Amino acid sequence: MSSNTHDVILFYRYVSIDDADDVVERVREFFDKDAKDKDTLGRVLVSNEGVNGTVCAPIGGIDAFIDVLSECVPGCREMPLKRSVSSFQVFHDARVEKVRELVGWGIFDDVKYAKSEKVVHLKPKEFHEALKTRGASATVLDLRNENESLVGKFRHATTPNARNMQELGRFLDDEAGKCANKEVFMYCTGGIRCEKAALYLEKKQPEVSTVYQLEGGIHEYLEEFGDDEECLFLGKNFTFDRRGVSASGKDDDEAWRCQRCRQTEPTLRSCAVCCVCRYPLVLCEQCQTSSSNRGEWTCSHHATLDGVYSFYAIPDLDDDDLARRVAMMKDMESKLFAEAPKKTTNRRRTLRKCYAKMEAELERRRAGGVVKVQTVAYCRNSGRALSDCGRDCTGFWGPGHLIEKTVG
Repeated sequence: MSSNTHDVILFYRYVSIDDADDVVERVREFFDKDAKDKDTLGRVLVSNEGVNGTVCAPIGGIDAFIDVLSECVPGCREMPLKRSVSSFQVFHDARVEKVRELVGWGIFDDVKYAKSEKVVHLKPKEFHEALKTRGASATVLDLRNENESLVGKFRHATTPNARNMQELGRFLDDEAGKCANKEVFMYCTGGIRCEKAALYLEKKQPEVSTVYQLEGGIHEYLEEFGDDEECLFLGKNFTFDRRGVSASGKDDDEAWRCQRCRQTEPTLRSCAVCCVCRYPLVLCEQCQTSSSNRGEWTCSHHATLDGVYSFYAIPDLDDDDLARRVAMMKDMESKLFAEAPKKTTNRRRTLRKCYAKMEAELERRRAGGVVKVQTVAYCRNSGRALSDCGRDCTGFWGPGHLIEKTVG
């Protein structure tokens, strides 16, 4: 096993920043000049409401970044850092961006970060004891995306079928109606998503008793309970970097669900993406390596296009298959238009673009074009055949990696 060579920090701080552009410029300058040859990379978001990010550096090198951040953002010297280690650099580059919201919920325009008597931060031990005492009767909300909760979650948690923050917001709207006179426990990876979500839930459902949020998120909980026999987190903590996952929780069949077959598998790959929307997927080995769908999978939101939509495989489909897919997509387009002309504009455009390519391919063949129908599984990131890709590509979802499940 490789020794750990890098520190990784996850951080956020809600604090008023008058000149976010200046902070962005100074942090970018640090990465471009001071850290350029020191293998310090990461992702930093800056807004007028604070700062949020993840940075990876050789062991001992994080302090230089914190020094720079503390000079331009008040209170960063004292902010809690979620620390972990890695045997490699988890990022390929450094990106610093100015954003309107640290977490782009899109529904919290009138919700400002503040303290509330009904919103209580619980340290990992307090959160653990509270859930342990209440058991299955606890109302526990997972404030992460679908692929994150498939890899790992707290026992008995309600998980959202969401791909982005806007869909998570709608999930929160739906759950708020069920939370009157209840204690609600919520969690996310590092804690930042829960900060405004807890306030929003209280505003949406004034009758909620108390909203408890896990201080430090899953990261801090697993630091304390990851190796504990009584650990209430099942599976692993999903990360949006080359590691794929960080700390492990308890092994259990309730977690580790393949998004395609929904069966528990010992190995999941997260380098696959939906062929329609490019949403990152978590698939078992069997589903990802199957050539029956030519390496083109769909997320749960585009399940009706499974085996219909195609991105790379169009030249490899036979005439009958192409004609079948064109007919199905045209039928879907007609039904969507009849259902809601305005609301389905983008969905219908997606269908038209795809079946137009298929019709063009059929026309090319009728004109005498060379046809080479074959079964090839393609990588949606690189466009190469999976057999040639080696799963080491870097694309929308990033470098391919294996997520190994520890059994026993």
